Amino acid sequence: MLSVILAVGNVLMSKSRAQTAADNAALAGATALYESTGAPCAIASNVAARNGGTLTSCEVHGEDVVAAASVRSRVPVVGDVEAHAKAGPKDCE
Repeated sequence: MLSVILAVGNVLMSKSRAQTAADNAALAGATALYESTGAPCAIASNVAARNGGTLTSCEVHGEDVVAAASVRSRVPVVGDVEAHAKAGPKDCE
């Protein structure tokens, strides 16, 4: 029973780390796009790695950056845990 609790805890922690990496990657990519300071997806990849994740996809849609990052779980049957995020300017409608 303890091993199941530890496994679920590790998956939840990995999901949180993946979401943090995806959120920060999308924000950094959107900032780079807005400020024209470099390639948004290259910057997003660097930021995801610095947050312990791996950028698995990055797309620019107009002024928005959509990023996905994954983190390896320590639970053998689970593998990688992935999260998605979108960042860009707020619509003024």
